[in-house]
Amino acid sequence: MGYRSDVAAVFYVTDKQKLPEIKLWLTENFPVEEFDSCVRWFTNGMVFECDDVKWYDTYPDVEAFNTAVEKFVDMFCKGDKEKFEGAYEFIRIGEEYEDVEVIREGDYDYLLEFNRSIGTTV
Repeated sequence: MGYRSDVAAVFYVTDKQKLPEIKLWLTENFPVEEFDSCVRWFTNGMVFECDDVKWYDTYPDVEAFNTAVEKFVDMFCKGDKEKFEGAYEFIRIGEEYEDVEVIREGDYDYLLEFNRSIGTTV
């Protein structure tokens, strides 16, 4: 069993013409092998979504994800604005009500959001 989370992230550029460059970079640097079923592309970048996953920083796949994120943020979000304008957004929702982590870097557009809701079957 173990503690589980829902995790989502987006890596994107604000200029769609830069998509081939970011796609090449992510393909070469993002641990796609570990997360192949969690990745999909959209017009400005890549979406990463994993539900009901053990997301511990000490797990090798999560370490690889975090390393790729650090490199991406340094290169596309904090780097030369003349060359790239990128953004990274991340949300992790844990099992506990208060356990929510939100990270945003760069010139982001708020592509990720979260909510908790109540549903009934009555």
